[in-house]
Amino acid sequence: MNSAINTIKLLRFPFSIFLLPVSLFVFFYIQPKFDINLFLVLFIWHILVFPASNGYNSYNDQDEGPIGGLAAPPRPTKTLLNLCNVMDGMAVALSFMINYYFVLFVAIYIVFSRLYSSRLVRLKKFPVIGFLVVFIFQGAWIFYANIFAFSSYELLLKPAVIFSAIASSFFIGTIYPLTQIYQHDADRKDGVNTLSMLLGIKGTFIFSAISFSLATLFVYLSFSETISIFFMFNLIMFPATLFFLIWAFRSFKNSASVNFKNTMIMLVLSSFLNNLFFIILLLK
Repeated sequence: MNSAINTIKLLRFPFSIFLLPVSLFVFFYIQPKFDINLFLVLFIWHILVFPASNGYNSYNDQDEGPIGGLAAPPRPTKTLLNLCNVMDGMAVALSFMINYYFVLFVAIYIVFSRLYSSRLVRLKKFPVIGFLVVFIFQGAWIFYANIFAFSSYELLLKPAVIFSAIASSFFIGTIYPLTQIYQHDADRKDGVNTLSMLLGIKGTFIFSAISFSLATLFVYLSFSETISIFFMFNLIMFPATLFFLIWAFRSFKNSASVNFKNTMIMLVLSSFLNNLFFIILLLK
């Protein structure tokens, strides 16, 4: 029983909520019907693909310290790997119920997720390549995949949609280095050279600030014809921005502030507010 619970824990289902803003963002343009296809797409990404990716990463990392969403991760077993394989297989199989384009997007995402974590390839050990894989595939890739799931390629040609897809990747680029910032020693021990290690603590905060500024710029370009939406975005995201600035300045003075707790507060706060913004946008 405990083994099964530990396996489920390592899938980190709540972590999928942190990636929900990308889907909500694209739904603003698609305005999908509340039907089985919408349920399937969300189920495939957030219940199958993302948790399986988390689990596969945990299986390869064999983490001994805190990881995203888990302060004390249990030891992964072969059961976890088998479950991740089944979930990925289910994701691809269910994608055929959407369309062949969506199948391709899901399959390629899974392939790069495996290449990112696998001990044989281990793209995550390369700071820039590892960052770009996450930046592209958890942002714009998901954005475009959902367009192909519900709409046609004509929607891709609209400038606002292109700007929004780019903004989605910069949202991911903002938070991704911050999830590495407290793990430098553990990553170094594992032979992984992350972007945050390359940048250093101060450089990581500066990089994330620039990335969020670029995300904000592309949100502005996306809604330049309805500027009130852009102001609403900044108003809603203000608490996360304020926490980030306070955390950064404290970390510059005392590296003890760079810890798992503050990283999770930043992640949960920014994700919650992002989700809130896009839900309001969908309801307007």
